[in-house]
Amino acid sequence: MTSQLFSLSPRSIMVSLILMLLVAGCANTPRQRQEMAPRPHLAPGYMAEQRHAISTTRESWMLGNDTADVTLTMPSGEGSFPLVVYLPGMGESAEAGAAWRRPWAEAGYAVLALQPENISRILSSPAARSGEFRELARVAFSPRELDRRQALLQKALAEVKQRTSSGTASGYSRIDPTRVAIAGFDLGAQTAMFTAGEQINGITPFPPTETLKCVLALSPYADFSGAGFAQRFQPIRVPVMSVSSMDDTDAYGLISSAAVRRAPFEYMPPGRKYFLSLFSAPHALLSGKETPTQGGEPNSRDQVFPSMNGAGGDSGGSERRGRGGSRGSRGGGMQGRAASGFSPELAAGAWEDQLRYVQSVTTAYLDALVKNDPVAQEWLAKDARRWLGENANLVTK
Repeated sequence: MTSQLFSLSPRSIMVSLILMLLVAGCANTPRQRQEMAPRPHLAPGYMAEQRHAISTTRESWMLGNDTADVTLTMPSGEGSFPLVVYLPGMGESAEAGAAWRRPWAEAGYAVLALQPENISRILSSPAARSGEFRELARVAFSPRELDRRQALLQKALAEVKQRTSSGTASGYSRIDPTRVAIAGFDLGAQTAMFTAGEQINGITPFPPTETLKCVLALSPYADFSGAGFAQRFQPIRVPVMSVSSMDDTDAYGLISSAAVRRAPFEYMPPGRKYFLSLFSAPHALLSGKETPTQGGEPNSRDQVFPSMNGAGGDSGGSERRGRGGSRGSRGGGMQGRAASGFSPELAAGAWEDQLRYVQSVTTAYLDALVKNDPVAQEWLAKDARRWLGENANLVTK
């Protein structure tokens, strides 16, 4: 073993040591074994002050020389509602993430899902046509493409502000542009982290603004290329919640160890930083896909590009929230998990529970940071961990 270690390059040794530290940091995450604590019923979690009826519209925007698909889901009634911009993952449409967007809108947020057309351009590249998913993902996550996405996001935020002030666009006059949260999954999480202040070599930092109240990163992205983790994540001062699990690897092979997704949380400075670690949530669940896909190969096109198989779209019901209580696992033991992350006989119940953990905790987080709701702040501080029990864990610093 010692001779093998000395045969590695210094960079390989560094990467191995960092991964060891990250795995050690996950030692306090819930049960690292293939069994969930049994429970007959999941008690209601966090409940927002009011639950709104919602409506959804879809548009295509011209933003300078670029276009983007936009889906706006917001409360139907009168009032002024904070804005959550949701950035889907690679290969997803602007209708993805319904399992997250719907509960946030019901809790009183205008949720704008934005997917740049340049993602479609990447998907139509020669690498996409030949099925070279790893190369496709490497290009999509590159600094150059990130720079394009963050520039388009700035244009989209300016467009929302213009629409809210003009009052000519239906619904936009009810958006409060002074209270904004940025949320994203996978590729969208990379953009969201950049808006929070992550430093990437060769890219001008996202302009700081008092209107950005917090960031949500579902399956946060981190790799060992470019600058070190400390240089990249130490500058982040905006409140951030990261959501991941020990099964959160991607099908295109960029993230081979889910432990690395904890790196942004570990290296960000203290101060309203949260890490929600689920027991066993696969990458597709964190996209907001409302039901598991049974069977299939882990590197299939449907799993790499879930929206091409309807993943994460606006289908299914909504989730009930409460003020806390005891809980366990709907599905019983988790043995013989399929490529989707759960065994077929347990998939529906276990998947639903994992979704509800994310829905409750992220809604409380938005209320606490965006609305400055003292009840939400207290639930996060005192009740969330008891409600999550042994099948998920919320770490703060």
